Amino acid sequence: MILFAILGVLFLGSLLIMILHSYRPNTARSWVIAMITALIAWVASFVLRLYLPTQVNLITWFPGTIFKESLGFEVDYLNWPYMVAVLSMSVAALLTDTTRSDPGITPYSWAQTISITGLNLIAILAANPLTMAIAWMVTDLVELLTLVRLSKAAELGSKIVSFFSIRILSTFMLTIAASVAWQGQPFAGFEVMQPNTSLFFLIAAGLRLGVFPLNLPFLDSPELRWGAGTLFRLTPAASALVLIAHLPAGLTIFNQNLVNIVQILTLIAAFYSSLMWLTRKTNYEARLYWMVTLSAYAIQSALNGNPEASRVWGLALLLSGSLLFLFNPPIRRIRFLPMLGLLGFIGLPYTLAASGWEGLVQETLKFTSVIMIISHAFLVLGYIRHIIGAESTVTGLEKYARITFPLGLVTLIQTILVLGLVGWPGVLTIGDLRGSLGSLSLVLIGLLIGWQFGFRVEMDVLSQKIPFYRLISVVFNFFRKALSLSWVPGLVKRVYTPVAGLAGFFSQILEGDGGILWSLVFLLILSILFLAPGLR
Repeated sequence: MILFAILGVLFLGSLLIMILHSYRPNTARSWVIAMITALIAWVASFVLRLYLPTQVNLITWFPGTIFKESLGFEVDYLNWPYMVAVLSMSVAALLTDTTRSDPGITPYSWAQTISITGLNLIAILAANPLTMAIAWMVTDLVELLTLVRLSKAAELGSKIVSFFSIRILSTFMLTIAASVAWQGQPFAGFEVMQPNTSLFFLIAAGLRLGVFPLNLPFLDSPELRWGAGTLFRLTPAASALVLIAHLPAGLTIFNQNLVNIVQILTLIAAFYSSLMWLTRKTNYEARLYWMVTLSAYAIQSALNGNPEASRVWGLALLLSGSLLFLFNPPIRRIRFLPMLGLLGFIGLPYTLAASGWEGLVQETLKFTSVIMIISHAFLVLGYIRHIIGAESTVTGLEKYARITFPLGLVTLIQTILVLGLVGWPGVLTIGDLRGSLGSLSLVLIGLLIGWQFGFRVEMDVLSQKIPFYRLISVVFNFFRKALSLSWVPGLVKRVYTPVAGLAGFFSQILEGDGGILWSLVFLLILSILFLAPGLR
């Protein structure tokens, strides 16, 4: 009942804002409705913690139909933290919107904020792959209809098509994986993900997260920079991360060669994206690399046989990421608030991400573990760098905005602390000290170097200080283009052009004056092939 109340209040609040603002526009009233709606759902999600695990059926199919399991929701210790995180992001986005006057921040954007939250909750709480696939399709359709209405939709046409093509491909892969699993055993929720099919589920999640392929198109529009735009980019990743957390521990016994290929791609994605996150000029430009790096950590945890460890990296992606991205305008005197977001992913003992090292660092310290420790240090350094760069001096804020803006950031910090204490049984742990201490040592070295040479180094100065900078740039540009698959459209166009020309040539022959004669010739040849004794 609580679950239906949470979803119902979100969709009802969004509908109420749309109706009231259409007839009697009132910005303050719309914001209050959205705020009350999000707060009710957020508080109710903590109450739901008392009833874990719980399951709710939606539709039960008739006996003998193709589907053996009903559509429904399930709340457990794997997806409940994601539920709380997404609702916290919604509350924080609404609170921080009070300081902005961007053209995309309107009552309709607030309605979109809570409706997008509700749609993604359906996918996060899905009890089986079928329910999740349907939720993915509905969510993607709503996002597509929203994006085509943006001010820069005409300029972003090809990027939108490419973006949602990969989304559709991920849903298609999820459906195929579920279908293959159904052939081998009776369908029983996410328990269907046995080692023989779990790798396909992992690829479906990787497609949706942007790790396969790396560097999905980064949709750029004024309406998508902050607030609802942050939710547009981050919340769709939550359901894919839940899918990874449900994977079985014996994933690597399926096909070790194929697993090794996926692992290599994941390592490259993590290292490259963390380095790009560290070196980008603004956190808006680097936001995609934050998502890809932490998504790669989640996938790597599953490949190392500890998919539950992916949960903390997914929460770090959502909570610590939104804490930094919603810190706009970056007011200098409250920079300590986003700095507390480090507690969500730094991985020190008895913090939220401490158990995550058990998924990244193997028992025997291998090359893959070292790469992950280095990339994590880059991630922490980049986070600190983007906060240090916040030097805006904002004046003229309304009195209520001076309260609501930091309160939105505090909401996310509070969620990080609460989940770090009661998120799931065994959340308080020391973790793997090799990973946490190794990363912290590299971070301290990086901070000393940054303090020595200055934290803000322009790219032209950087090229003079780093040896072989031009060669390194060429190598990274090659990997970026290869892994992002940006060369695929050009290749398809090169193949399509001659094929289309050949087809046009034959079409011109058949439609010309001698078309009937050529048709008779082809018919005669086909008759000879079918009637010849030696070819029967």
